Amino acid sequence: MIVNDLSSSFMKAPLYSLLIWVFALAACGTSSDDPLPEPTSGTITGSVFLFDESSTNLNPSGMRIIVENLTPTRSALTDNEGKFSIVDVPFGTYTLTFEKEGYGTFKKTEVKHESPLTPITDIPSLGQLSTTSVTEITAQVSGTAIETFVTTSPVANNSNRRYIRYFFSDSPDVSFTNYKGFSLVYVVQDTPYYRVFTPVELNQIGIAPTGTIYIRAYGDSFLSNTYVDPQTQKTIFPNINPNSTGVASVTF
Repeated sequence: MIVNDLSSSFMKAPLYSLLIWVFALAACGTSSDDPLPEPTSGTITGSVFLFDESSTNLNPSGMRIIVENLTPTRSALTDNEGKFSIVDVPFGTYTLTFEKEGYGTFKKTEVKHESPLTPITDIPSLGQLSTTSVTEITAQVSGTAIETFVTTSPVANNSNRRYIRYFFSDSPDVSFTNYKGFSLVYVVQDTPYYRVFTPVELNQIGIAPTGTIYIRAYGDSFLSNTYVDPQTQKTIFPNINPNSTGVASVTF
């Protein structure tokens, strides 16, 4: 019996050793000490607020946000709360383009995406394209200031507010793409709209009140979707209505 027991033990030993080796190998393969692969892409999230060309809140769904210069394209649509989530975006620094029919294109530049989740906390408020045309503009010097008179179509009044923006230059081909200075957006409630620019205001927008100054006005939206082009460092005005008649000029 003793001999048989010893013989049986020796016969079982190789199988026992093999099982120990298999379990040890499996344990090594699933060790929590093994480093996981570093992620190389992630998700960009954010939201938008949408308005008409005035200040009325609109449904924020259906705006497409596109990550520029990626193939294949990475993009997403906003939901009914204005939220979006763009998945599987390789890490990098990007420009996001915001597009929807009836809205001027908006761009958010220098978005640094360096982690599995990049939330955009600066929520843009975007307005619709302007339907306001400028049909006439005149200007005159008043002391050291400039007086302007602007007529719009549709005609502005208390119940039909319009919005305009001025552009200034020392060149007669002044426009919303060719300018040396520009004003804020002004609310127009009467016709013609009267606005005075003092020397202090002109200096603030980059115009010296000397020589000849050329002025043009355009219809814009209350929330005009402006952004700075990273290449030219010029402000872009996506919601401008390009229908603007005439250029006014004054000489100091």
